[in-house]
Amino acid sequence: MALFDELDVDETYRAVRWFFYERLPEIKRKAGAWGDYSSPSVDGMPKAPSAGNGSERRMINHSRYASALYAVRYAIKGCSLTSQKIIQLKYIDELPNWKVKNQIGYTGNSTFSSLVKRAACEFADCIEPACDYYAVSEKIIPDLHVNQEDKKGTNTGQKQDK
Repeated sequence: MALFDELDVDETYRAVRWFFYERLPEIKRKAGAWGDYSSPSVDGMPKAPSAGNGSERRMINHSRYASALYAVRYAIKGCSLTSQKIIQLKYIDELPNWKVKNQIGYTGNSTFSSLVKRAACEFADCIEPACDYYAVSEKIIPDLHVNQEDKKGTNTGQKQDK
């Protein structure tokens, strides 16, 4: 076995694309990223007892998914400037390819395609240490790297969750 497994760029790109289009919107919903973050409020009115502490469980889940969003932002900042722009414009802002090309100053399709794949691989490299830094579970953000020998589907998040 080699010290570094050979990365399957196309499959890693697909895993990163799946993450941004399928998994990230779910993380945003569960983190409450569409509105303001606020602390739970207590109104002083007595409530009927419930089995377990639902509000505590909701706050813990909110915190976990908010940490995942911080990890994504941190990982994007770890990429090269061109890759940061591509990820922001293509996946976060969801602009069409022609607008992304205009913003980064590349016009050729093959050059742009290789830049997008490189950005995806850089993000896959950066998200792992970001998840470690923010203590994000692999259930929330799976490893997005796909190696040549992992083509059978043991390493991609999209095959684990579906």
